[in-house]
Amino acid sequence: MAETNDLLEKFTVNLSQAQKYHLVPFCATCLVYFTLYMPFWGYPPETLGSVFFKILPIFSLYFYVTCASKEFKGSITKKEDLIPKENRSGYFQMALLFSSLGDACLVWRKLLFVPGLLSFAVAQGMYFKGLEEDAKASRTKTLFILLGLSVFMFLKDGIDSYILTVLVGLYLTLIFAMGWRATARYEAEESKAAFLGCIGALLFIFSDFIIAVDKWCFMVPCASFLIMTSYYVAQLCLALSTTKDLQ
Repeated sequence: MAETNDLLEKFTVNLSQAQKYHLVPFCATCLVYFTLYMPFWGYPPETLGSVFFKILPIFSLYFYVTCASKEFKGSITKKEDLIPKENRSGYFQMALLFSSLGDACLVWRKLLFVPGLLSFAVAQGMYFKGLEEDAKASRTKTLFILLGLSVFMFLKDGIDSYILTVLVGLYLTLIFAMGWRATARYEAEESKAAFLGCIGALLFIFSDFIIAVDKWCFMVPCASFLIMTSYYVAQLCLALSTTKDLQ
């Protein structure tokens, strides 16, 4: 029983009142998006309204990362306050901005799929760069390489364009490398922030895997709901992993 309690305590994240307050915009905008567009029933309409409400939670997480940085003094009074000096926080903010651009493109799932893919590729590169300082030797590196190759081999027969096949291969390389880096950070630190980053990376991989399977392999039931819930939780966990004093 004591060992169980210790394990639960190890993986239980306790947010301060200020941290919870800074997450209110994210929770509120997610609720609005799911209420208005109900992705459980299908993909949202290809409209600017869809874009606006889809990216609001991501911009809310940008706000959270700003507030969670060491330099934040309690209010944003000048533009310099929007960009933390910490490398990880700054790169993660860039990743969120490129993710929002990718989100906007993927509202038009066919017309702007490639620009969306490229935007998310840059976002994964930013997450990868933000985790660079934690690039220690990791026992999971080979596992992520094998998983990435397996996913690529599973998907490639359904992709009817050589250029798109190359782009998908590049994207898989980036996202699985980001997953490895997040795992390496947890192995090195064993902190709750690093644990959340690891969970976020794995959920991001899961979300994108559902997108790929639904697009190139077979129809996934409730695909949009699975994609958006896992995606928002992934971005939330990655944003929380920048928190300087996560308990």
